[in-house]
Amino acid sequence: MDVLARFHFDTTTRGTTVPMTPGLSLTAIPGQGTKRIRSWYLQAIGLLLYISLGTRPDIAFAVSYLARFANNPGHRHWIAVKHVLRYLRATYCNELLYARGSARITGVAGYSDTNWGACVDTSVSTMGYVFYIAGSAVSWSSKCQTQVADSTTDAKYLALSHAGKEGIYLSQLLEELHVKPVAPAHIFTDNEATATVARDPVRVSGTRHIRLHEHFVRDMVNQGDISLSHVGTNNMVADIFTKALGPKVFLTHCYALGLCTRHPRLQSDSHLRGGAGVRMSPLSARQDSRGLHAPLRAQHFVCEMVKKREIKVEYIATADMVLDILTKALELKLFA
Repeated sequence: MDVLARFHFDTTTRGTTVPMTPGLSLTAIPGQGTKRIRSWYLQAIGLLLYISLGTRPDIAFAVSYLARFANNPGHRHWIAVKHVLRYLRATYCNELLYARGSARITGVAGYSDTNWGACVDTSVSTMGYVFYIAGSAVSWSSKCQTQVADSTTDAKYLALSHAGKEGIYLSQLLEELHVKPVAPAHIFTDNEATATVARDPVRVSGTRHIRLHEHFVRDMVNQGDISLSHVGTNNMVADIFTKALGPKVFLTHCYALGLCTRHPRLQSDSHLRGGAGVRMSPLSARQDSRGLHAPLRAQHFVCEMVKKREIKVEYIATADMVLDILTKALELKLFA
């Protein structure tokens, strides 16, 4: 919220459902921006990069794309940055949730994708990847490739090599944390030809021009450090790091990344009131005379669960009771 306040975005600012308008295409035009816009633009991009790299993978593509124009931003570029800020205003409660499950962590899994020839100025492709541990994203990237790819297969193969290096690093990190045995980093791609090149390059002669150091992923597959699988385009989560998506697909991929919304009033214990006796008292009908009128034992179920410490009862003020929205019709101010 501090970032939003810095650019005069408050609770009355209209939000948006996606960080970037689908189909938006910006170009670098010399001399189009004022000194004031350039100052605002650089400040906003710096702050948004910090957020996108740390906790918000959903804005990674938008911020990476807009950062390309930091040298000479214009009015249209600044409008696009404000669109990202409006999205953050609408989703500032979103956070990555890492669930502790019964299954033991044995390795990392990720997705790699590319938007071939996406840049209108240079025709280079945009590539992205995301890796998961404990059900949510732990590492992600959205960036331009350094060379123009001749085909979709070439572009996705270069992206796969880029993602493979991160997968190897994360696997080594798990080994340092004494997670053994560590399974090969598993990467999903939506291009079968790309997986074929990585596994059996002899069958695909059209990739001989690719520089040798880009064949890193091939060596890692041969050594058993990386495994590959094909996934349908509709299930390619890394698509969110390569282009601006529509609301429906974007939201689906956000859920897949592990992003969820937590109510701001429940993020800390600051909403609690009263002493320890009120917050954790194992209430019973004997201790609270107001419960003596309950004739059925089943109605004291909660008392038994509190005694067994299977339920914890805490007090919050009525003004902070979120479930009030499920019990009555509220005024617009409280409802929103």
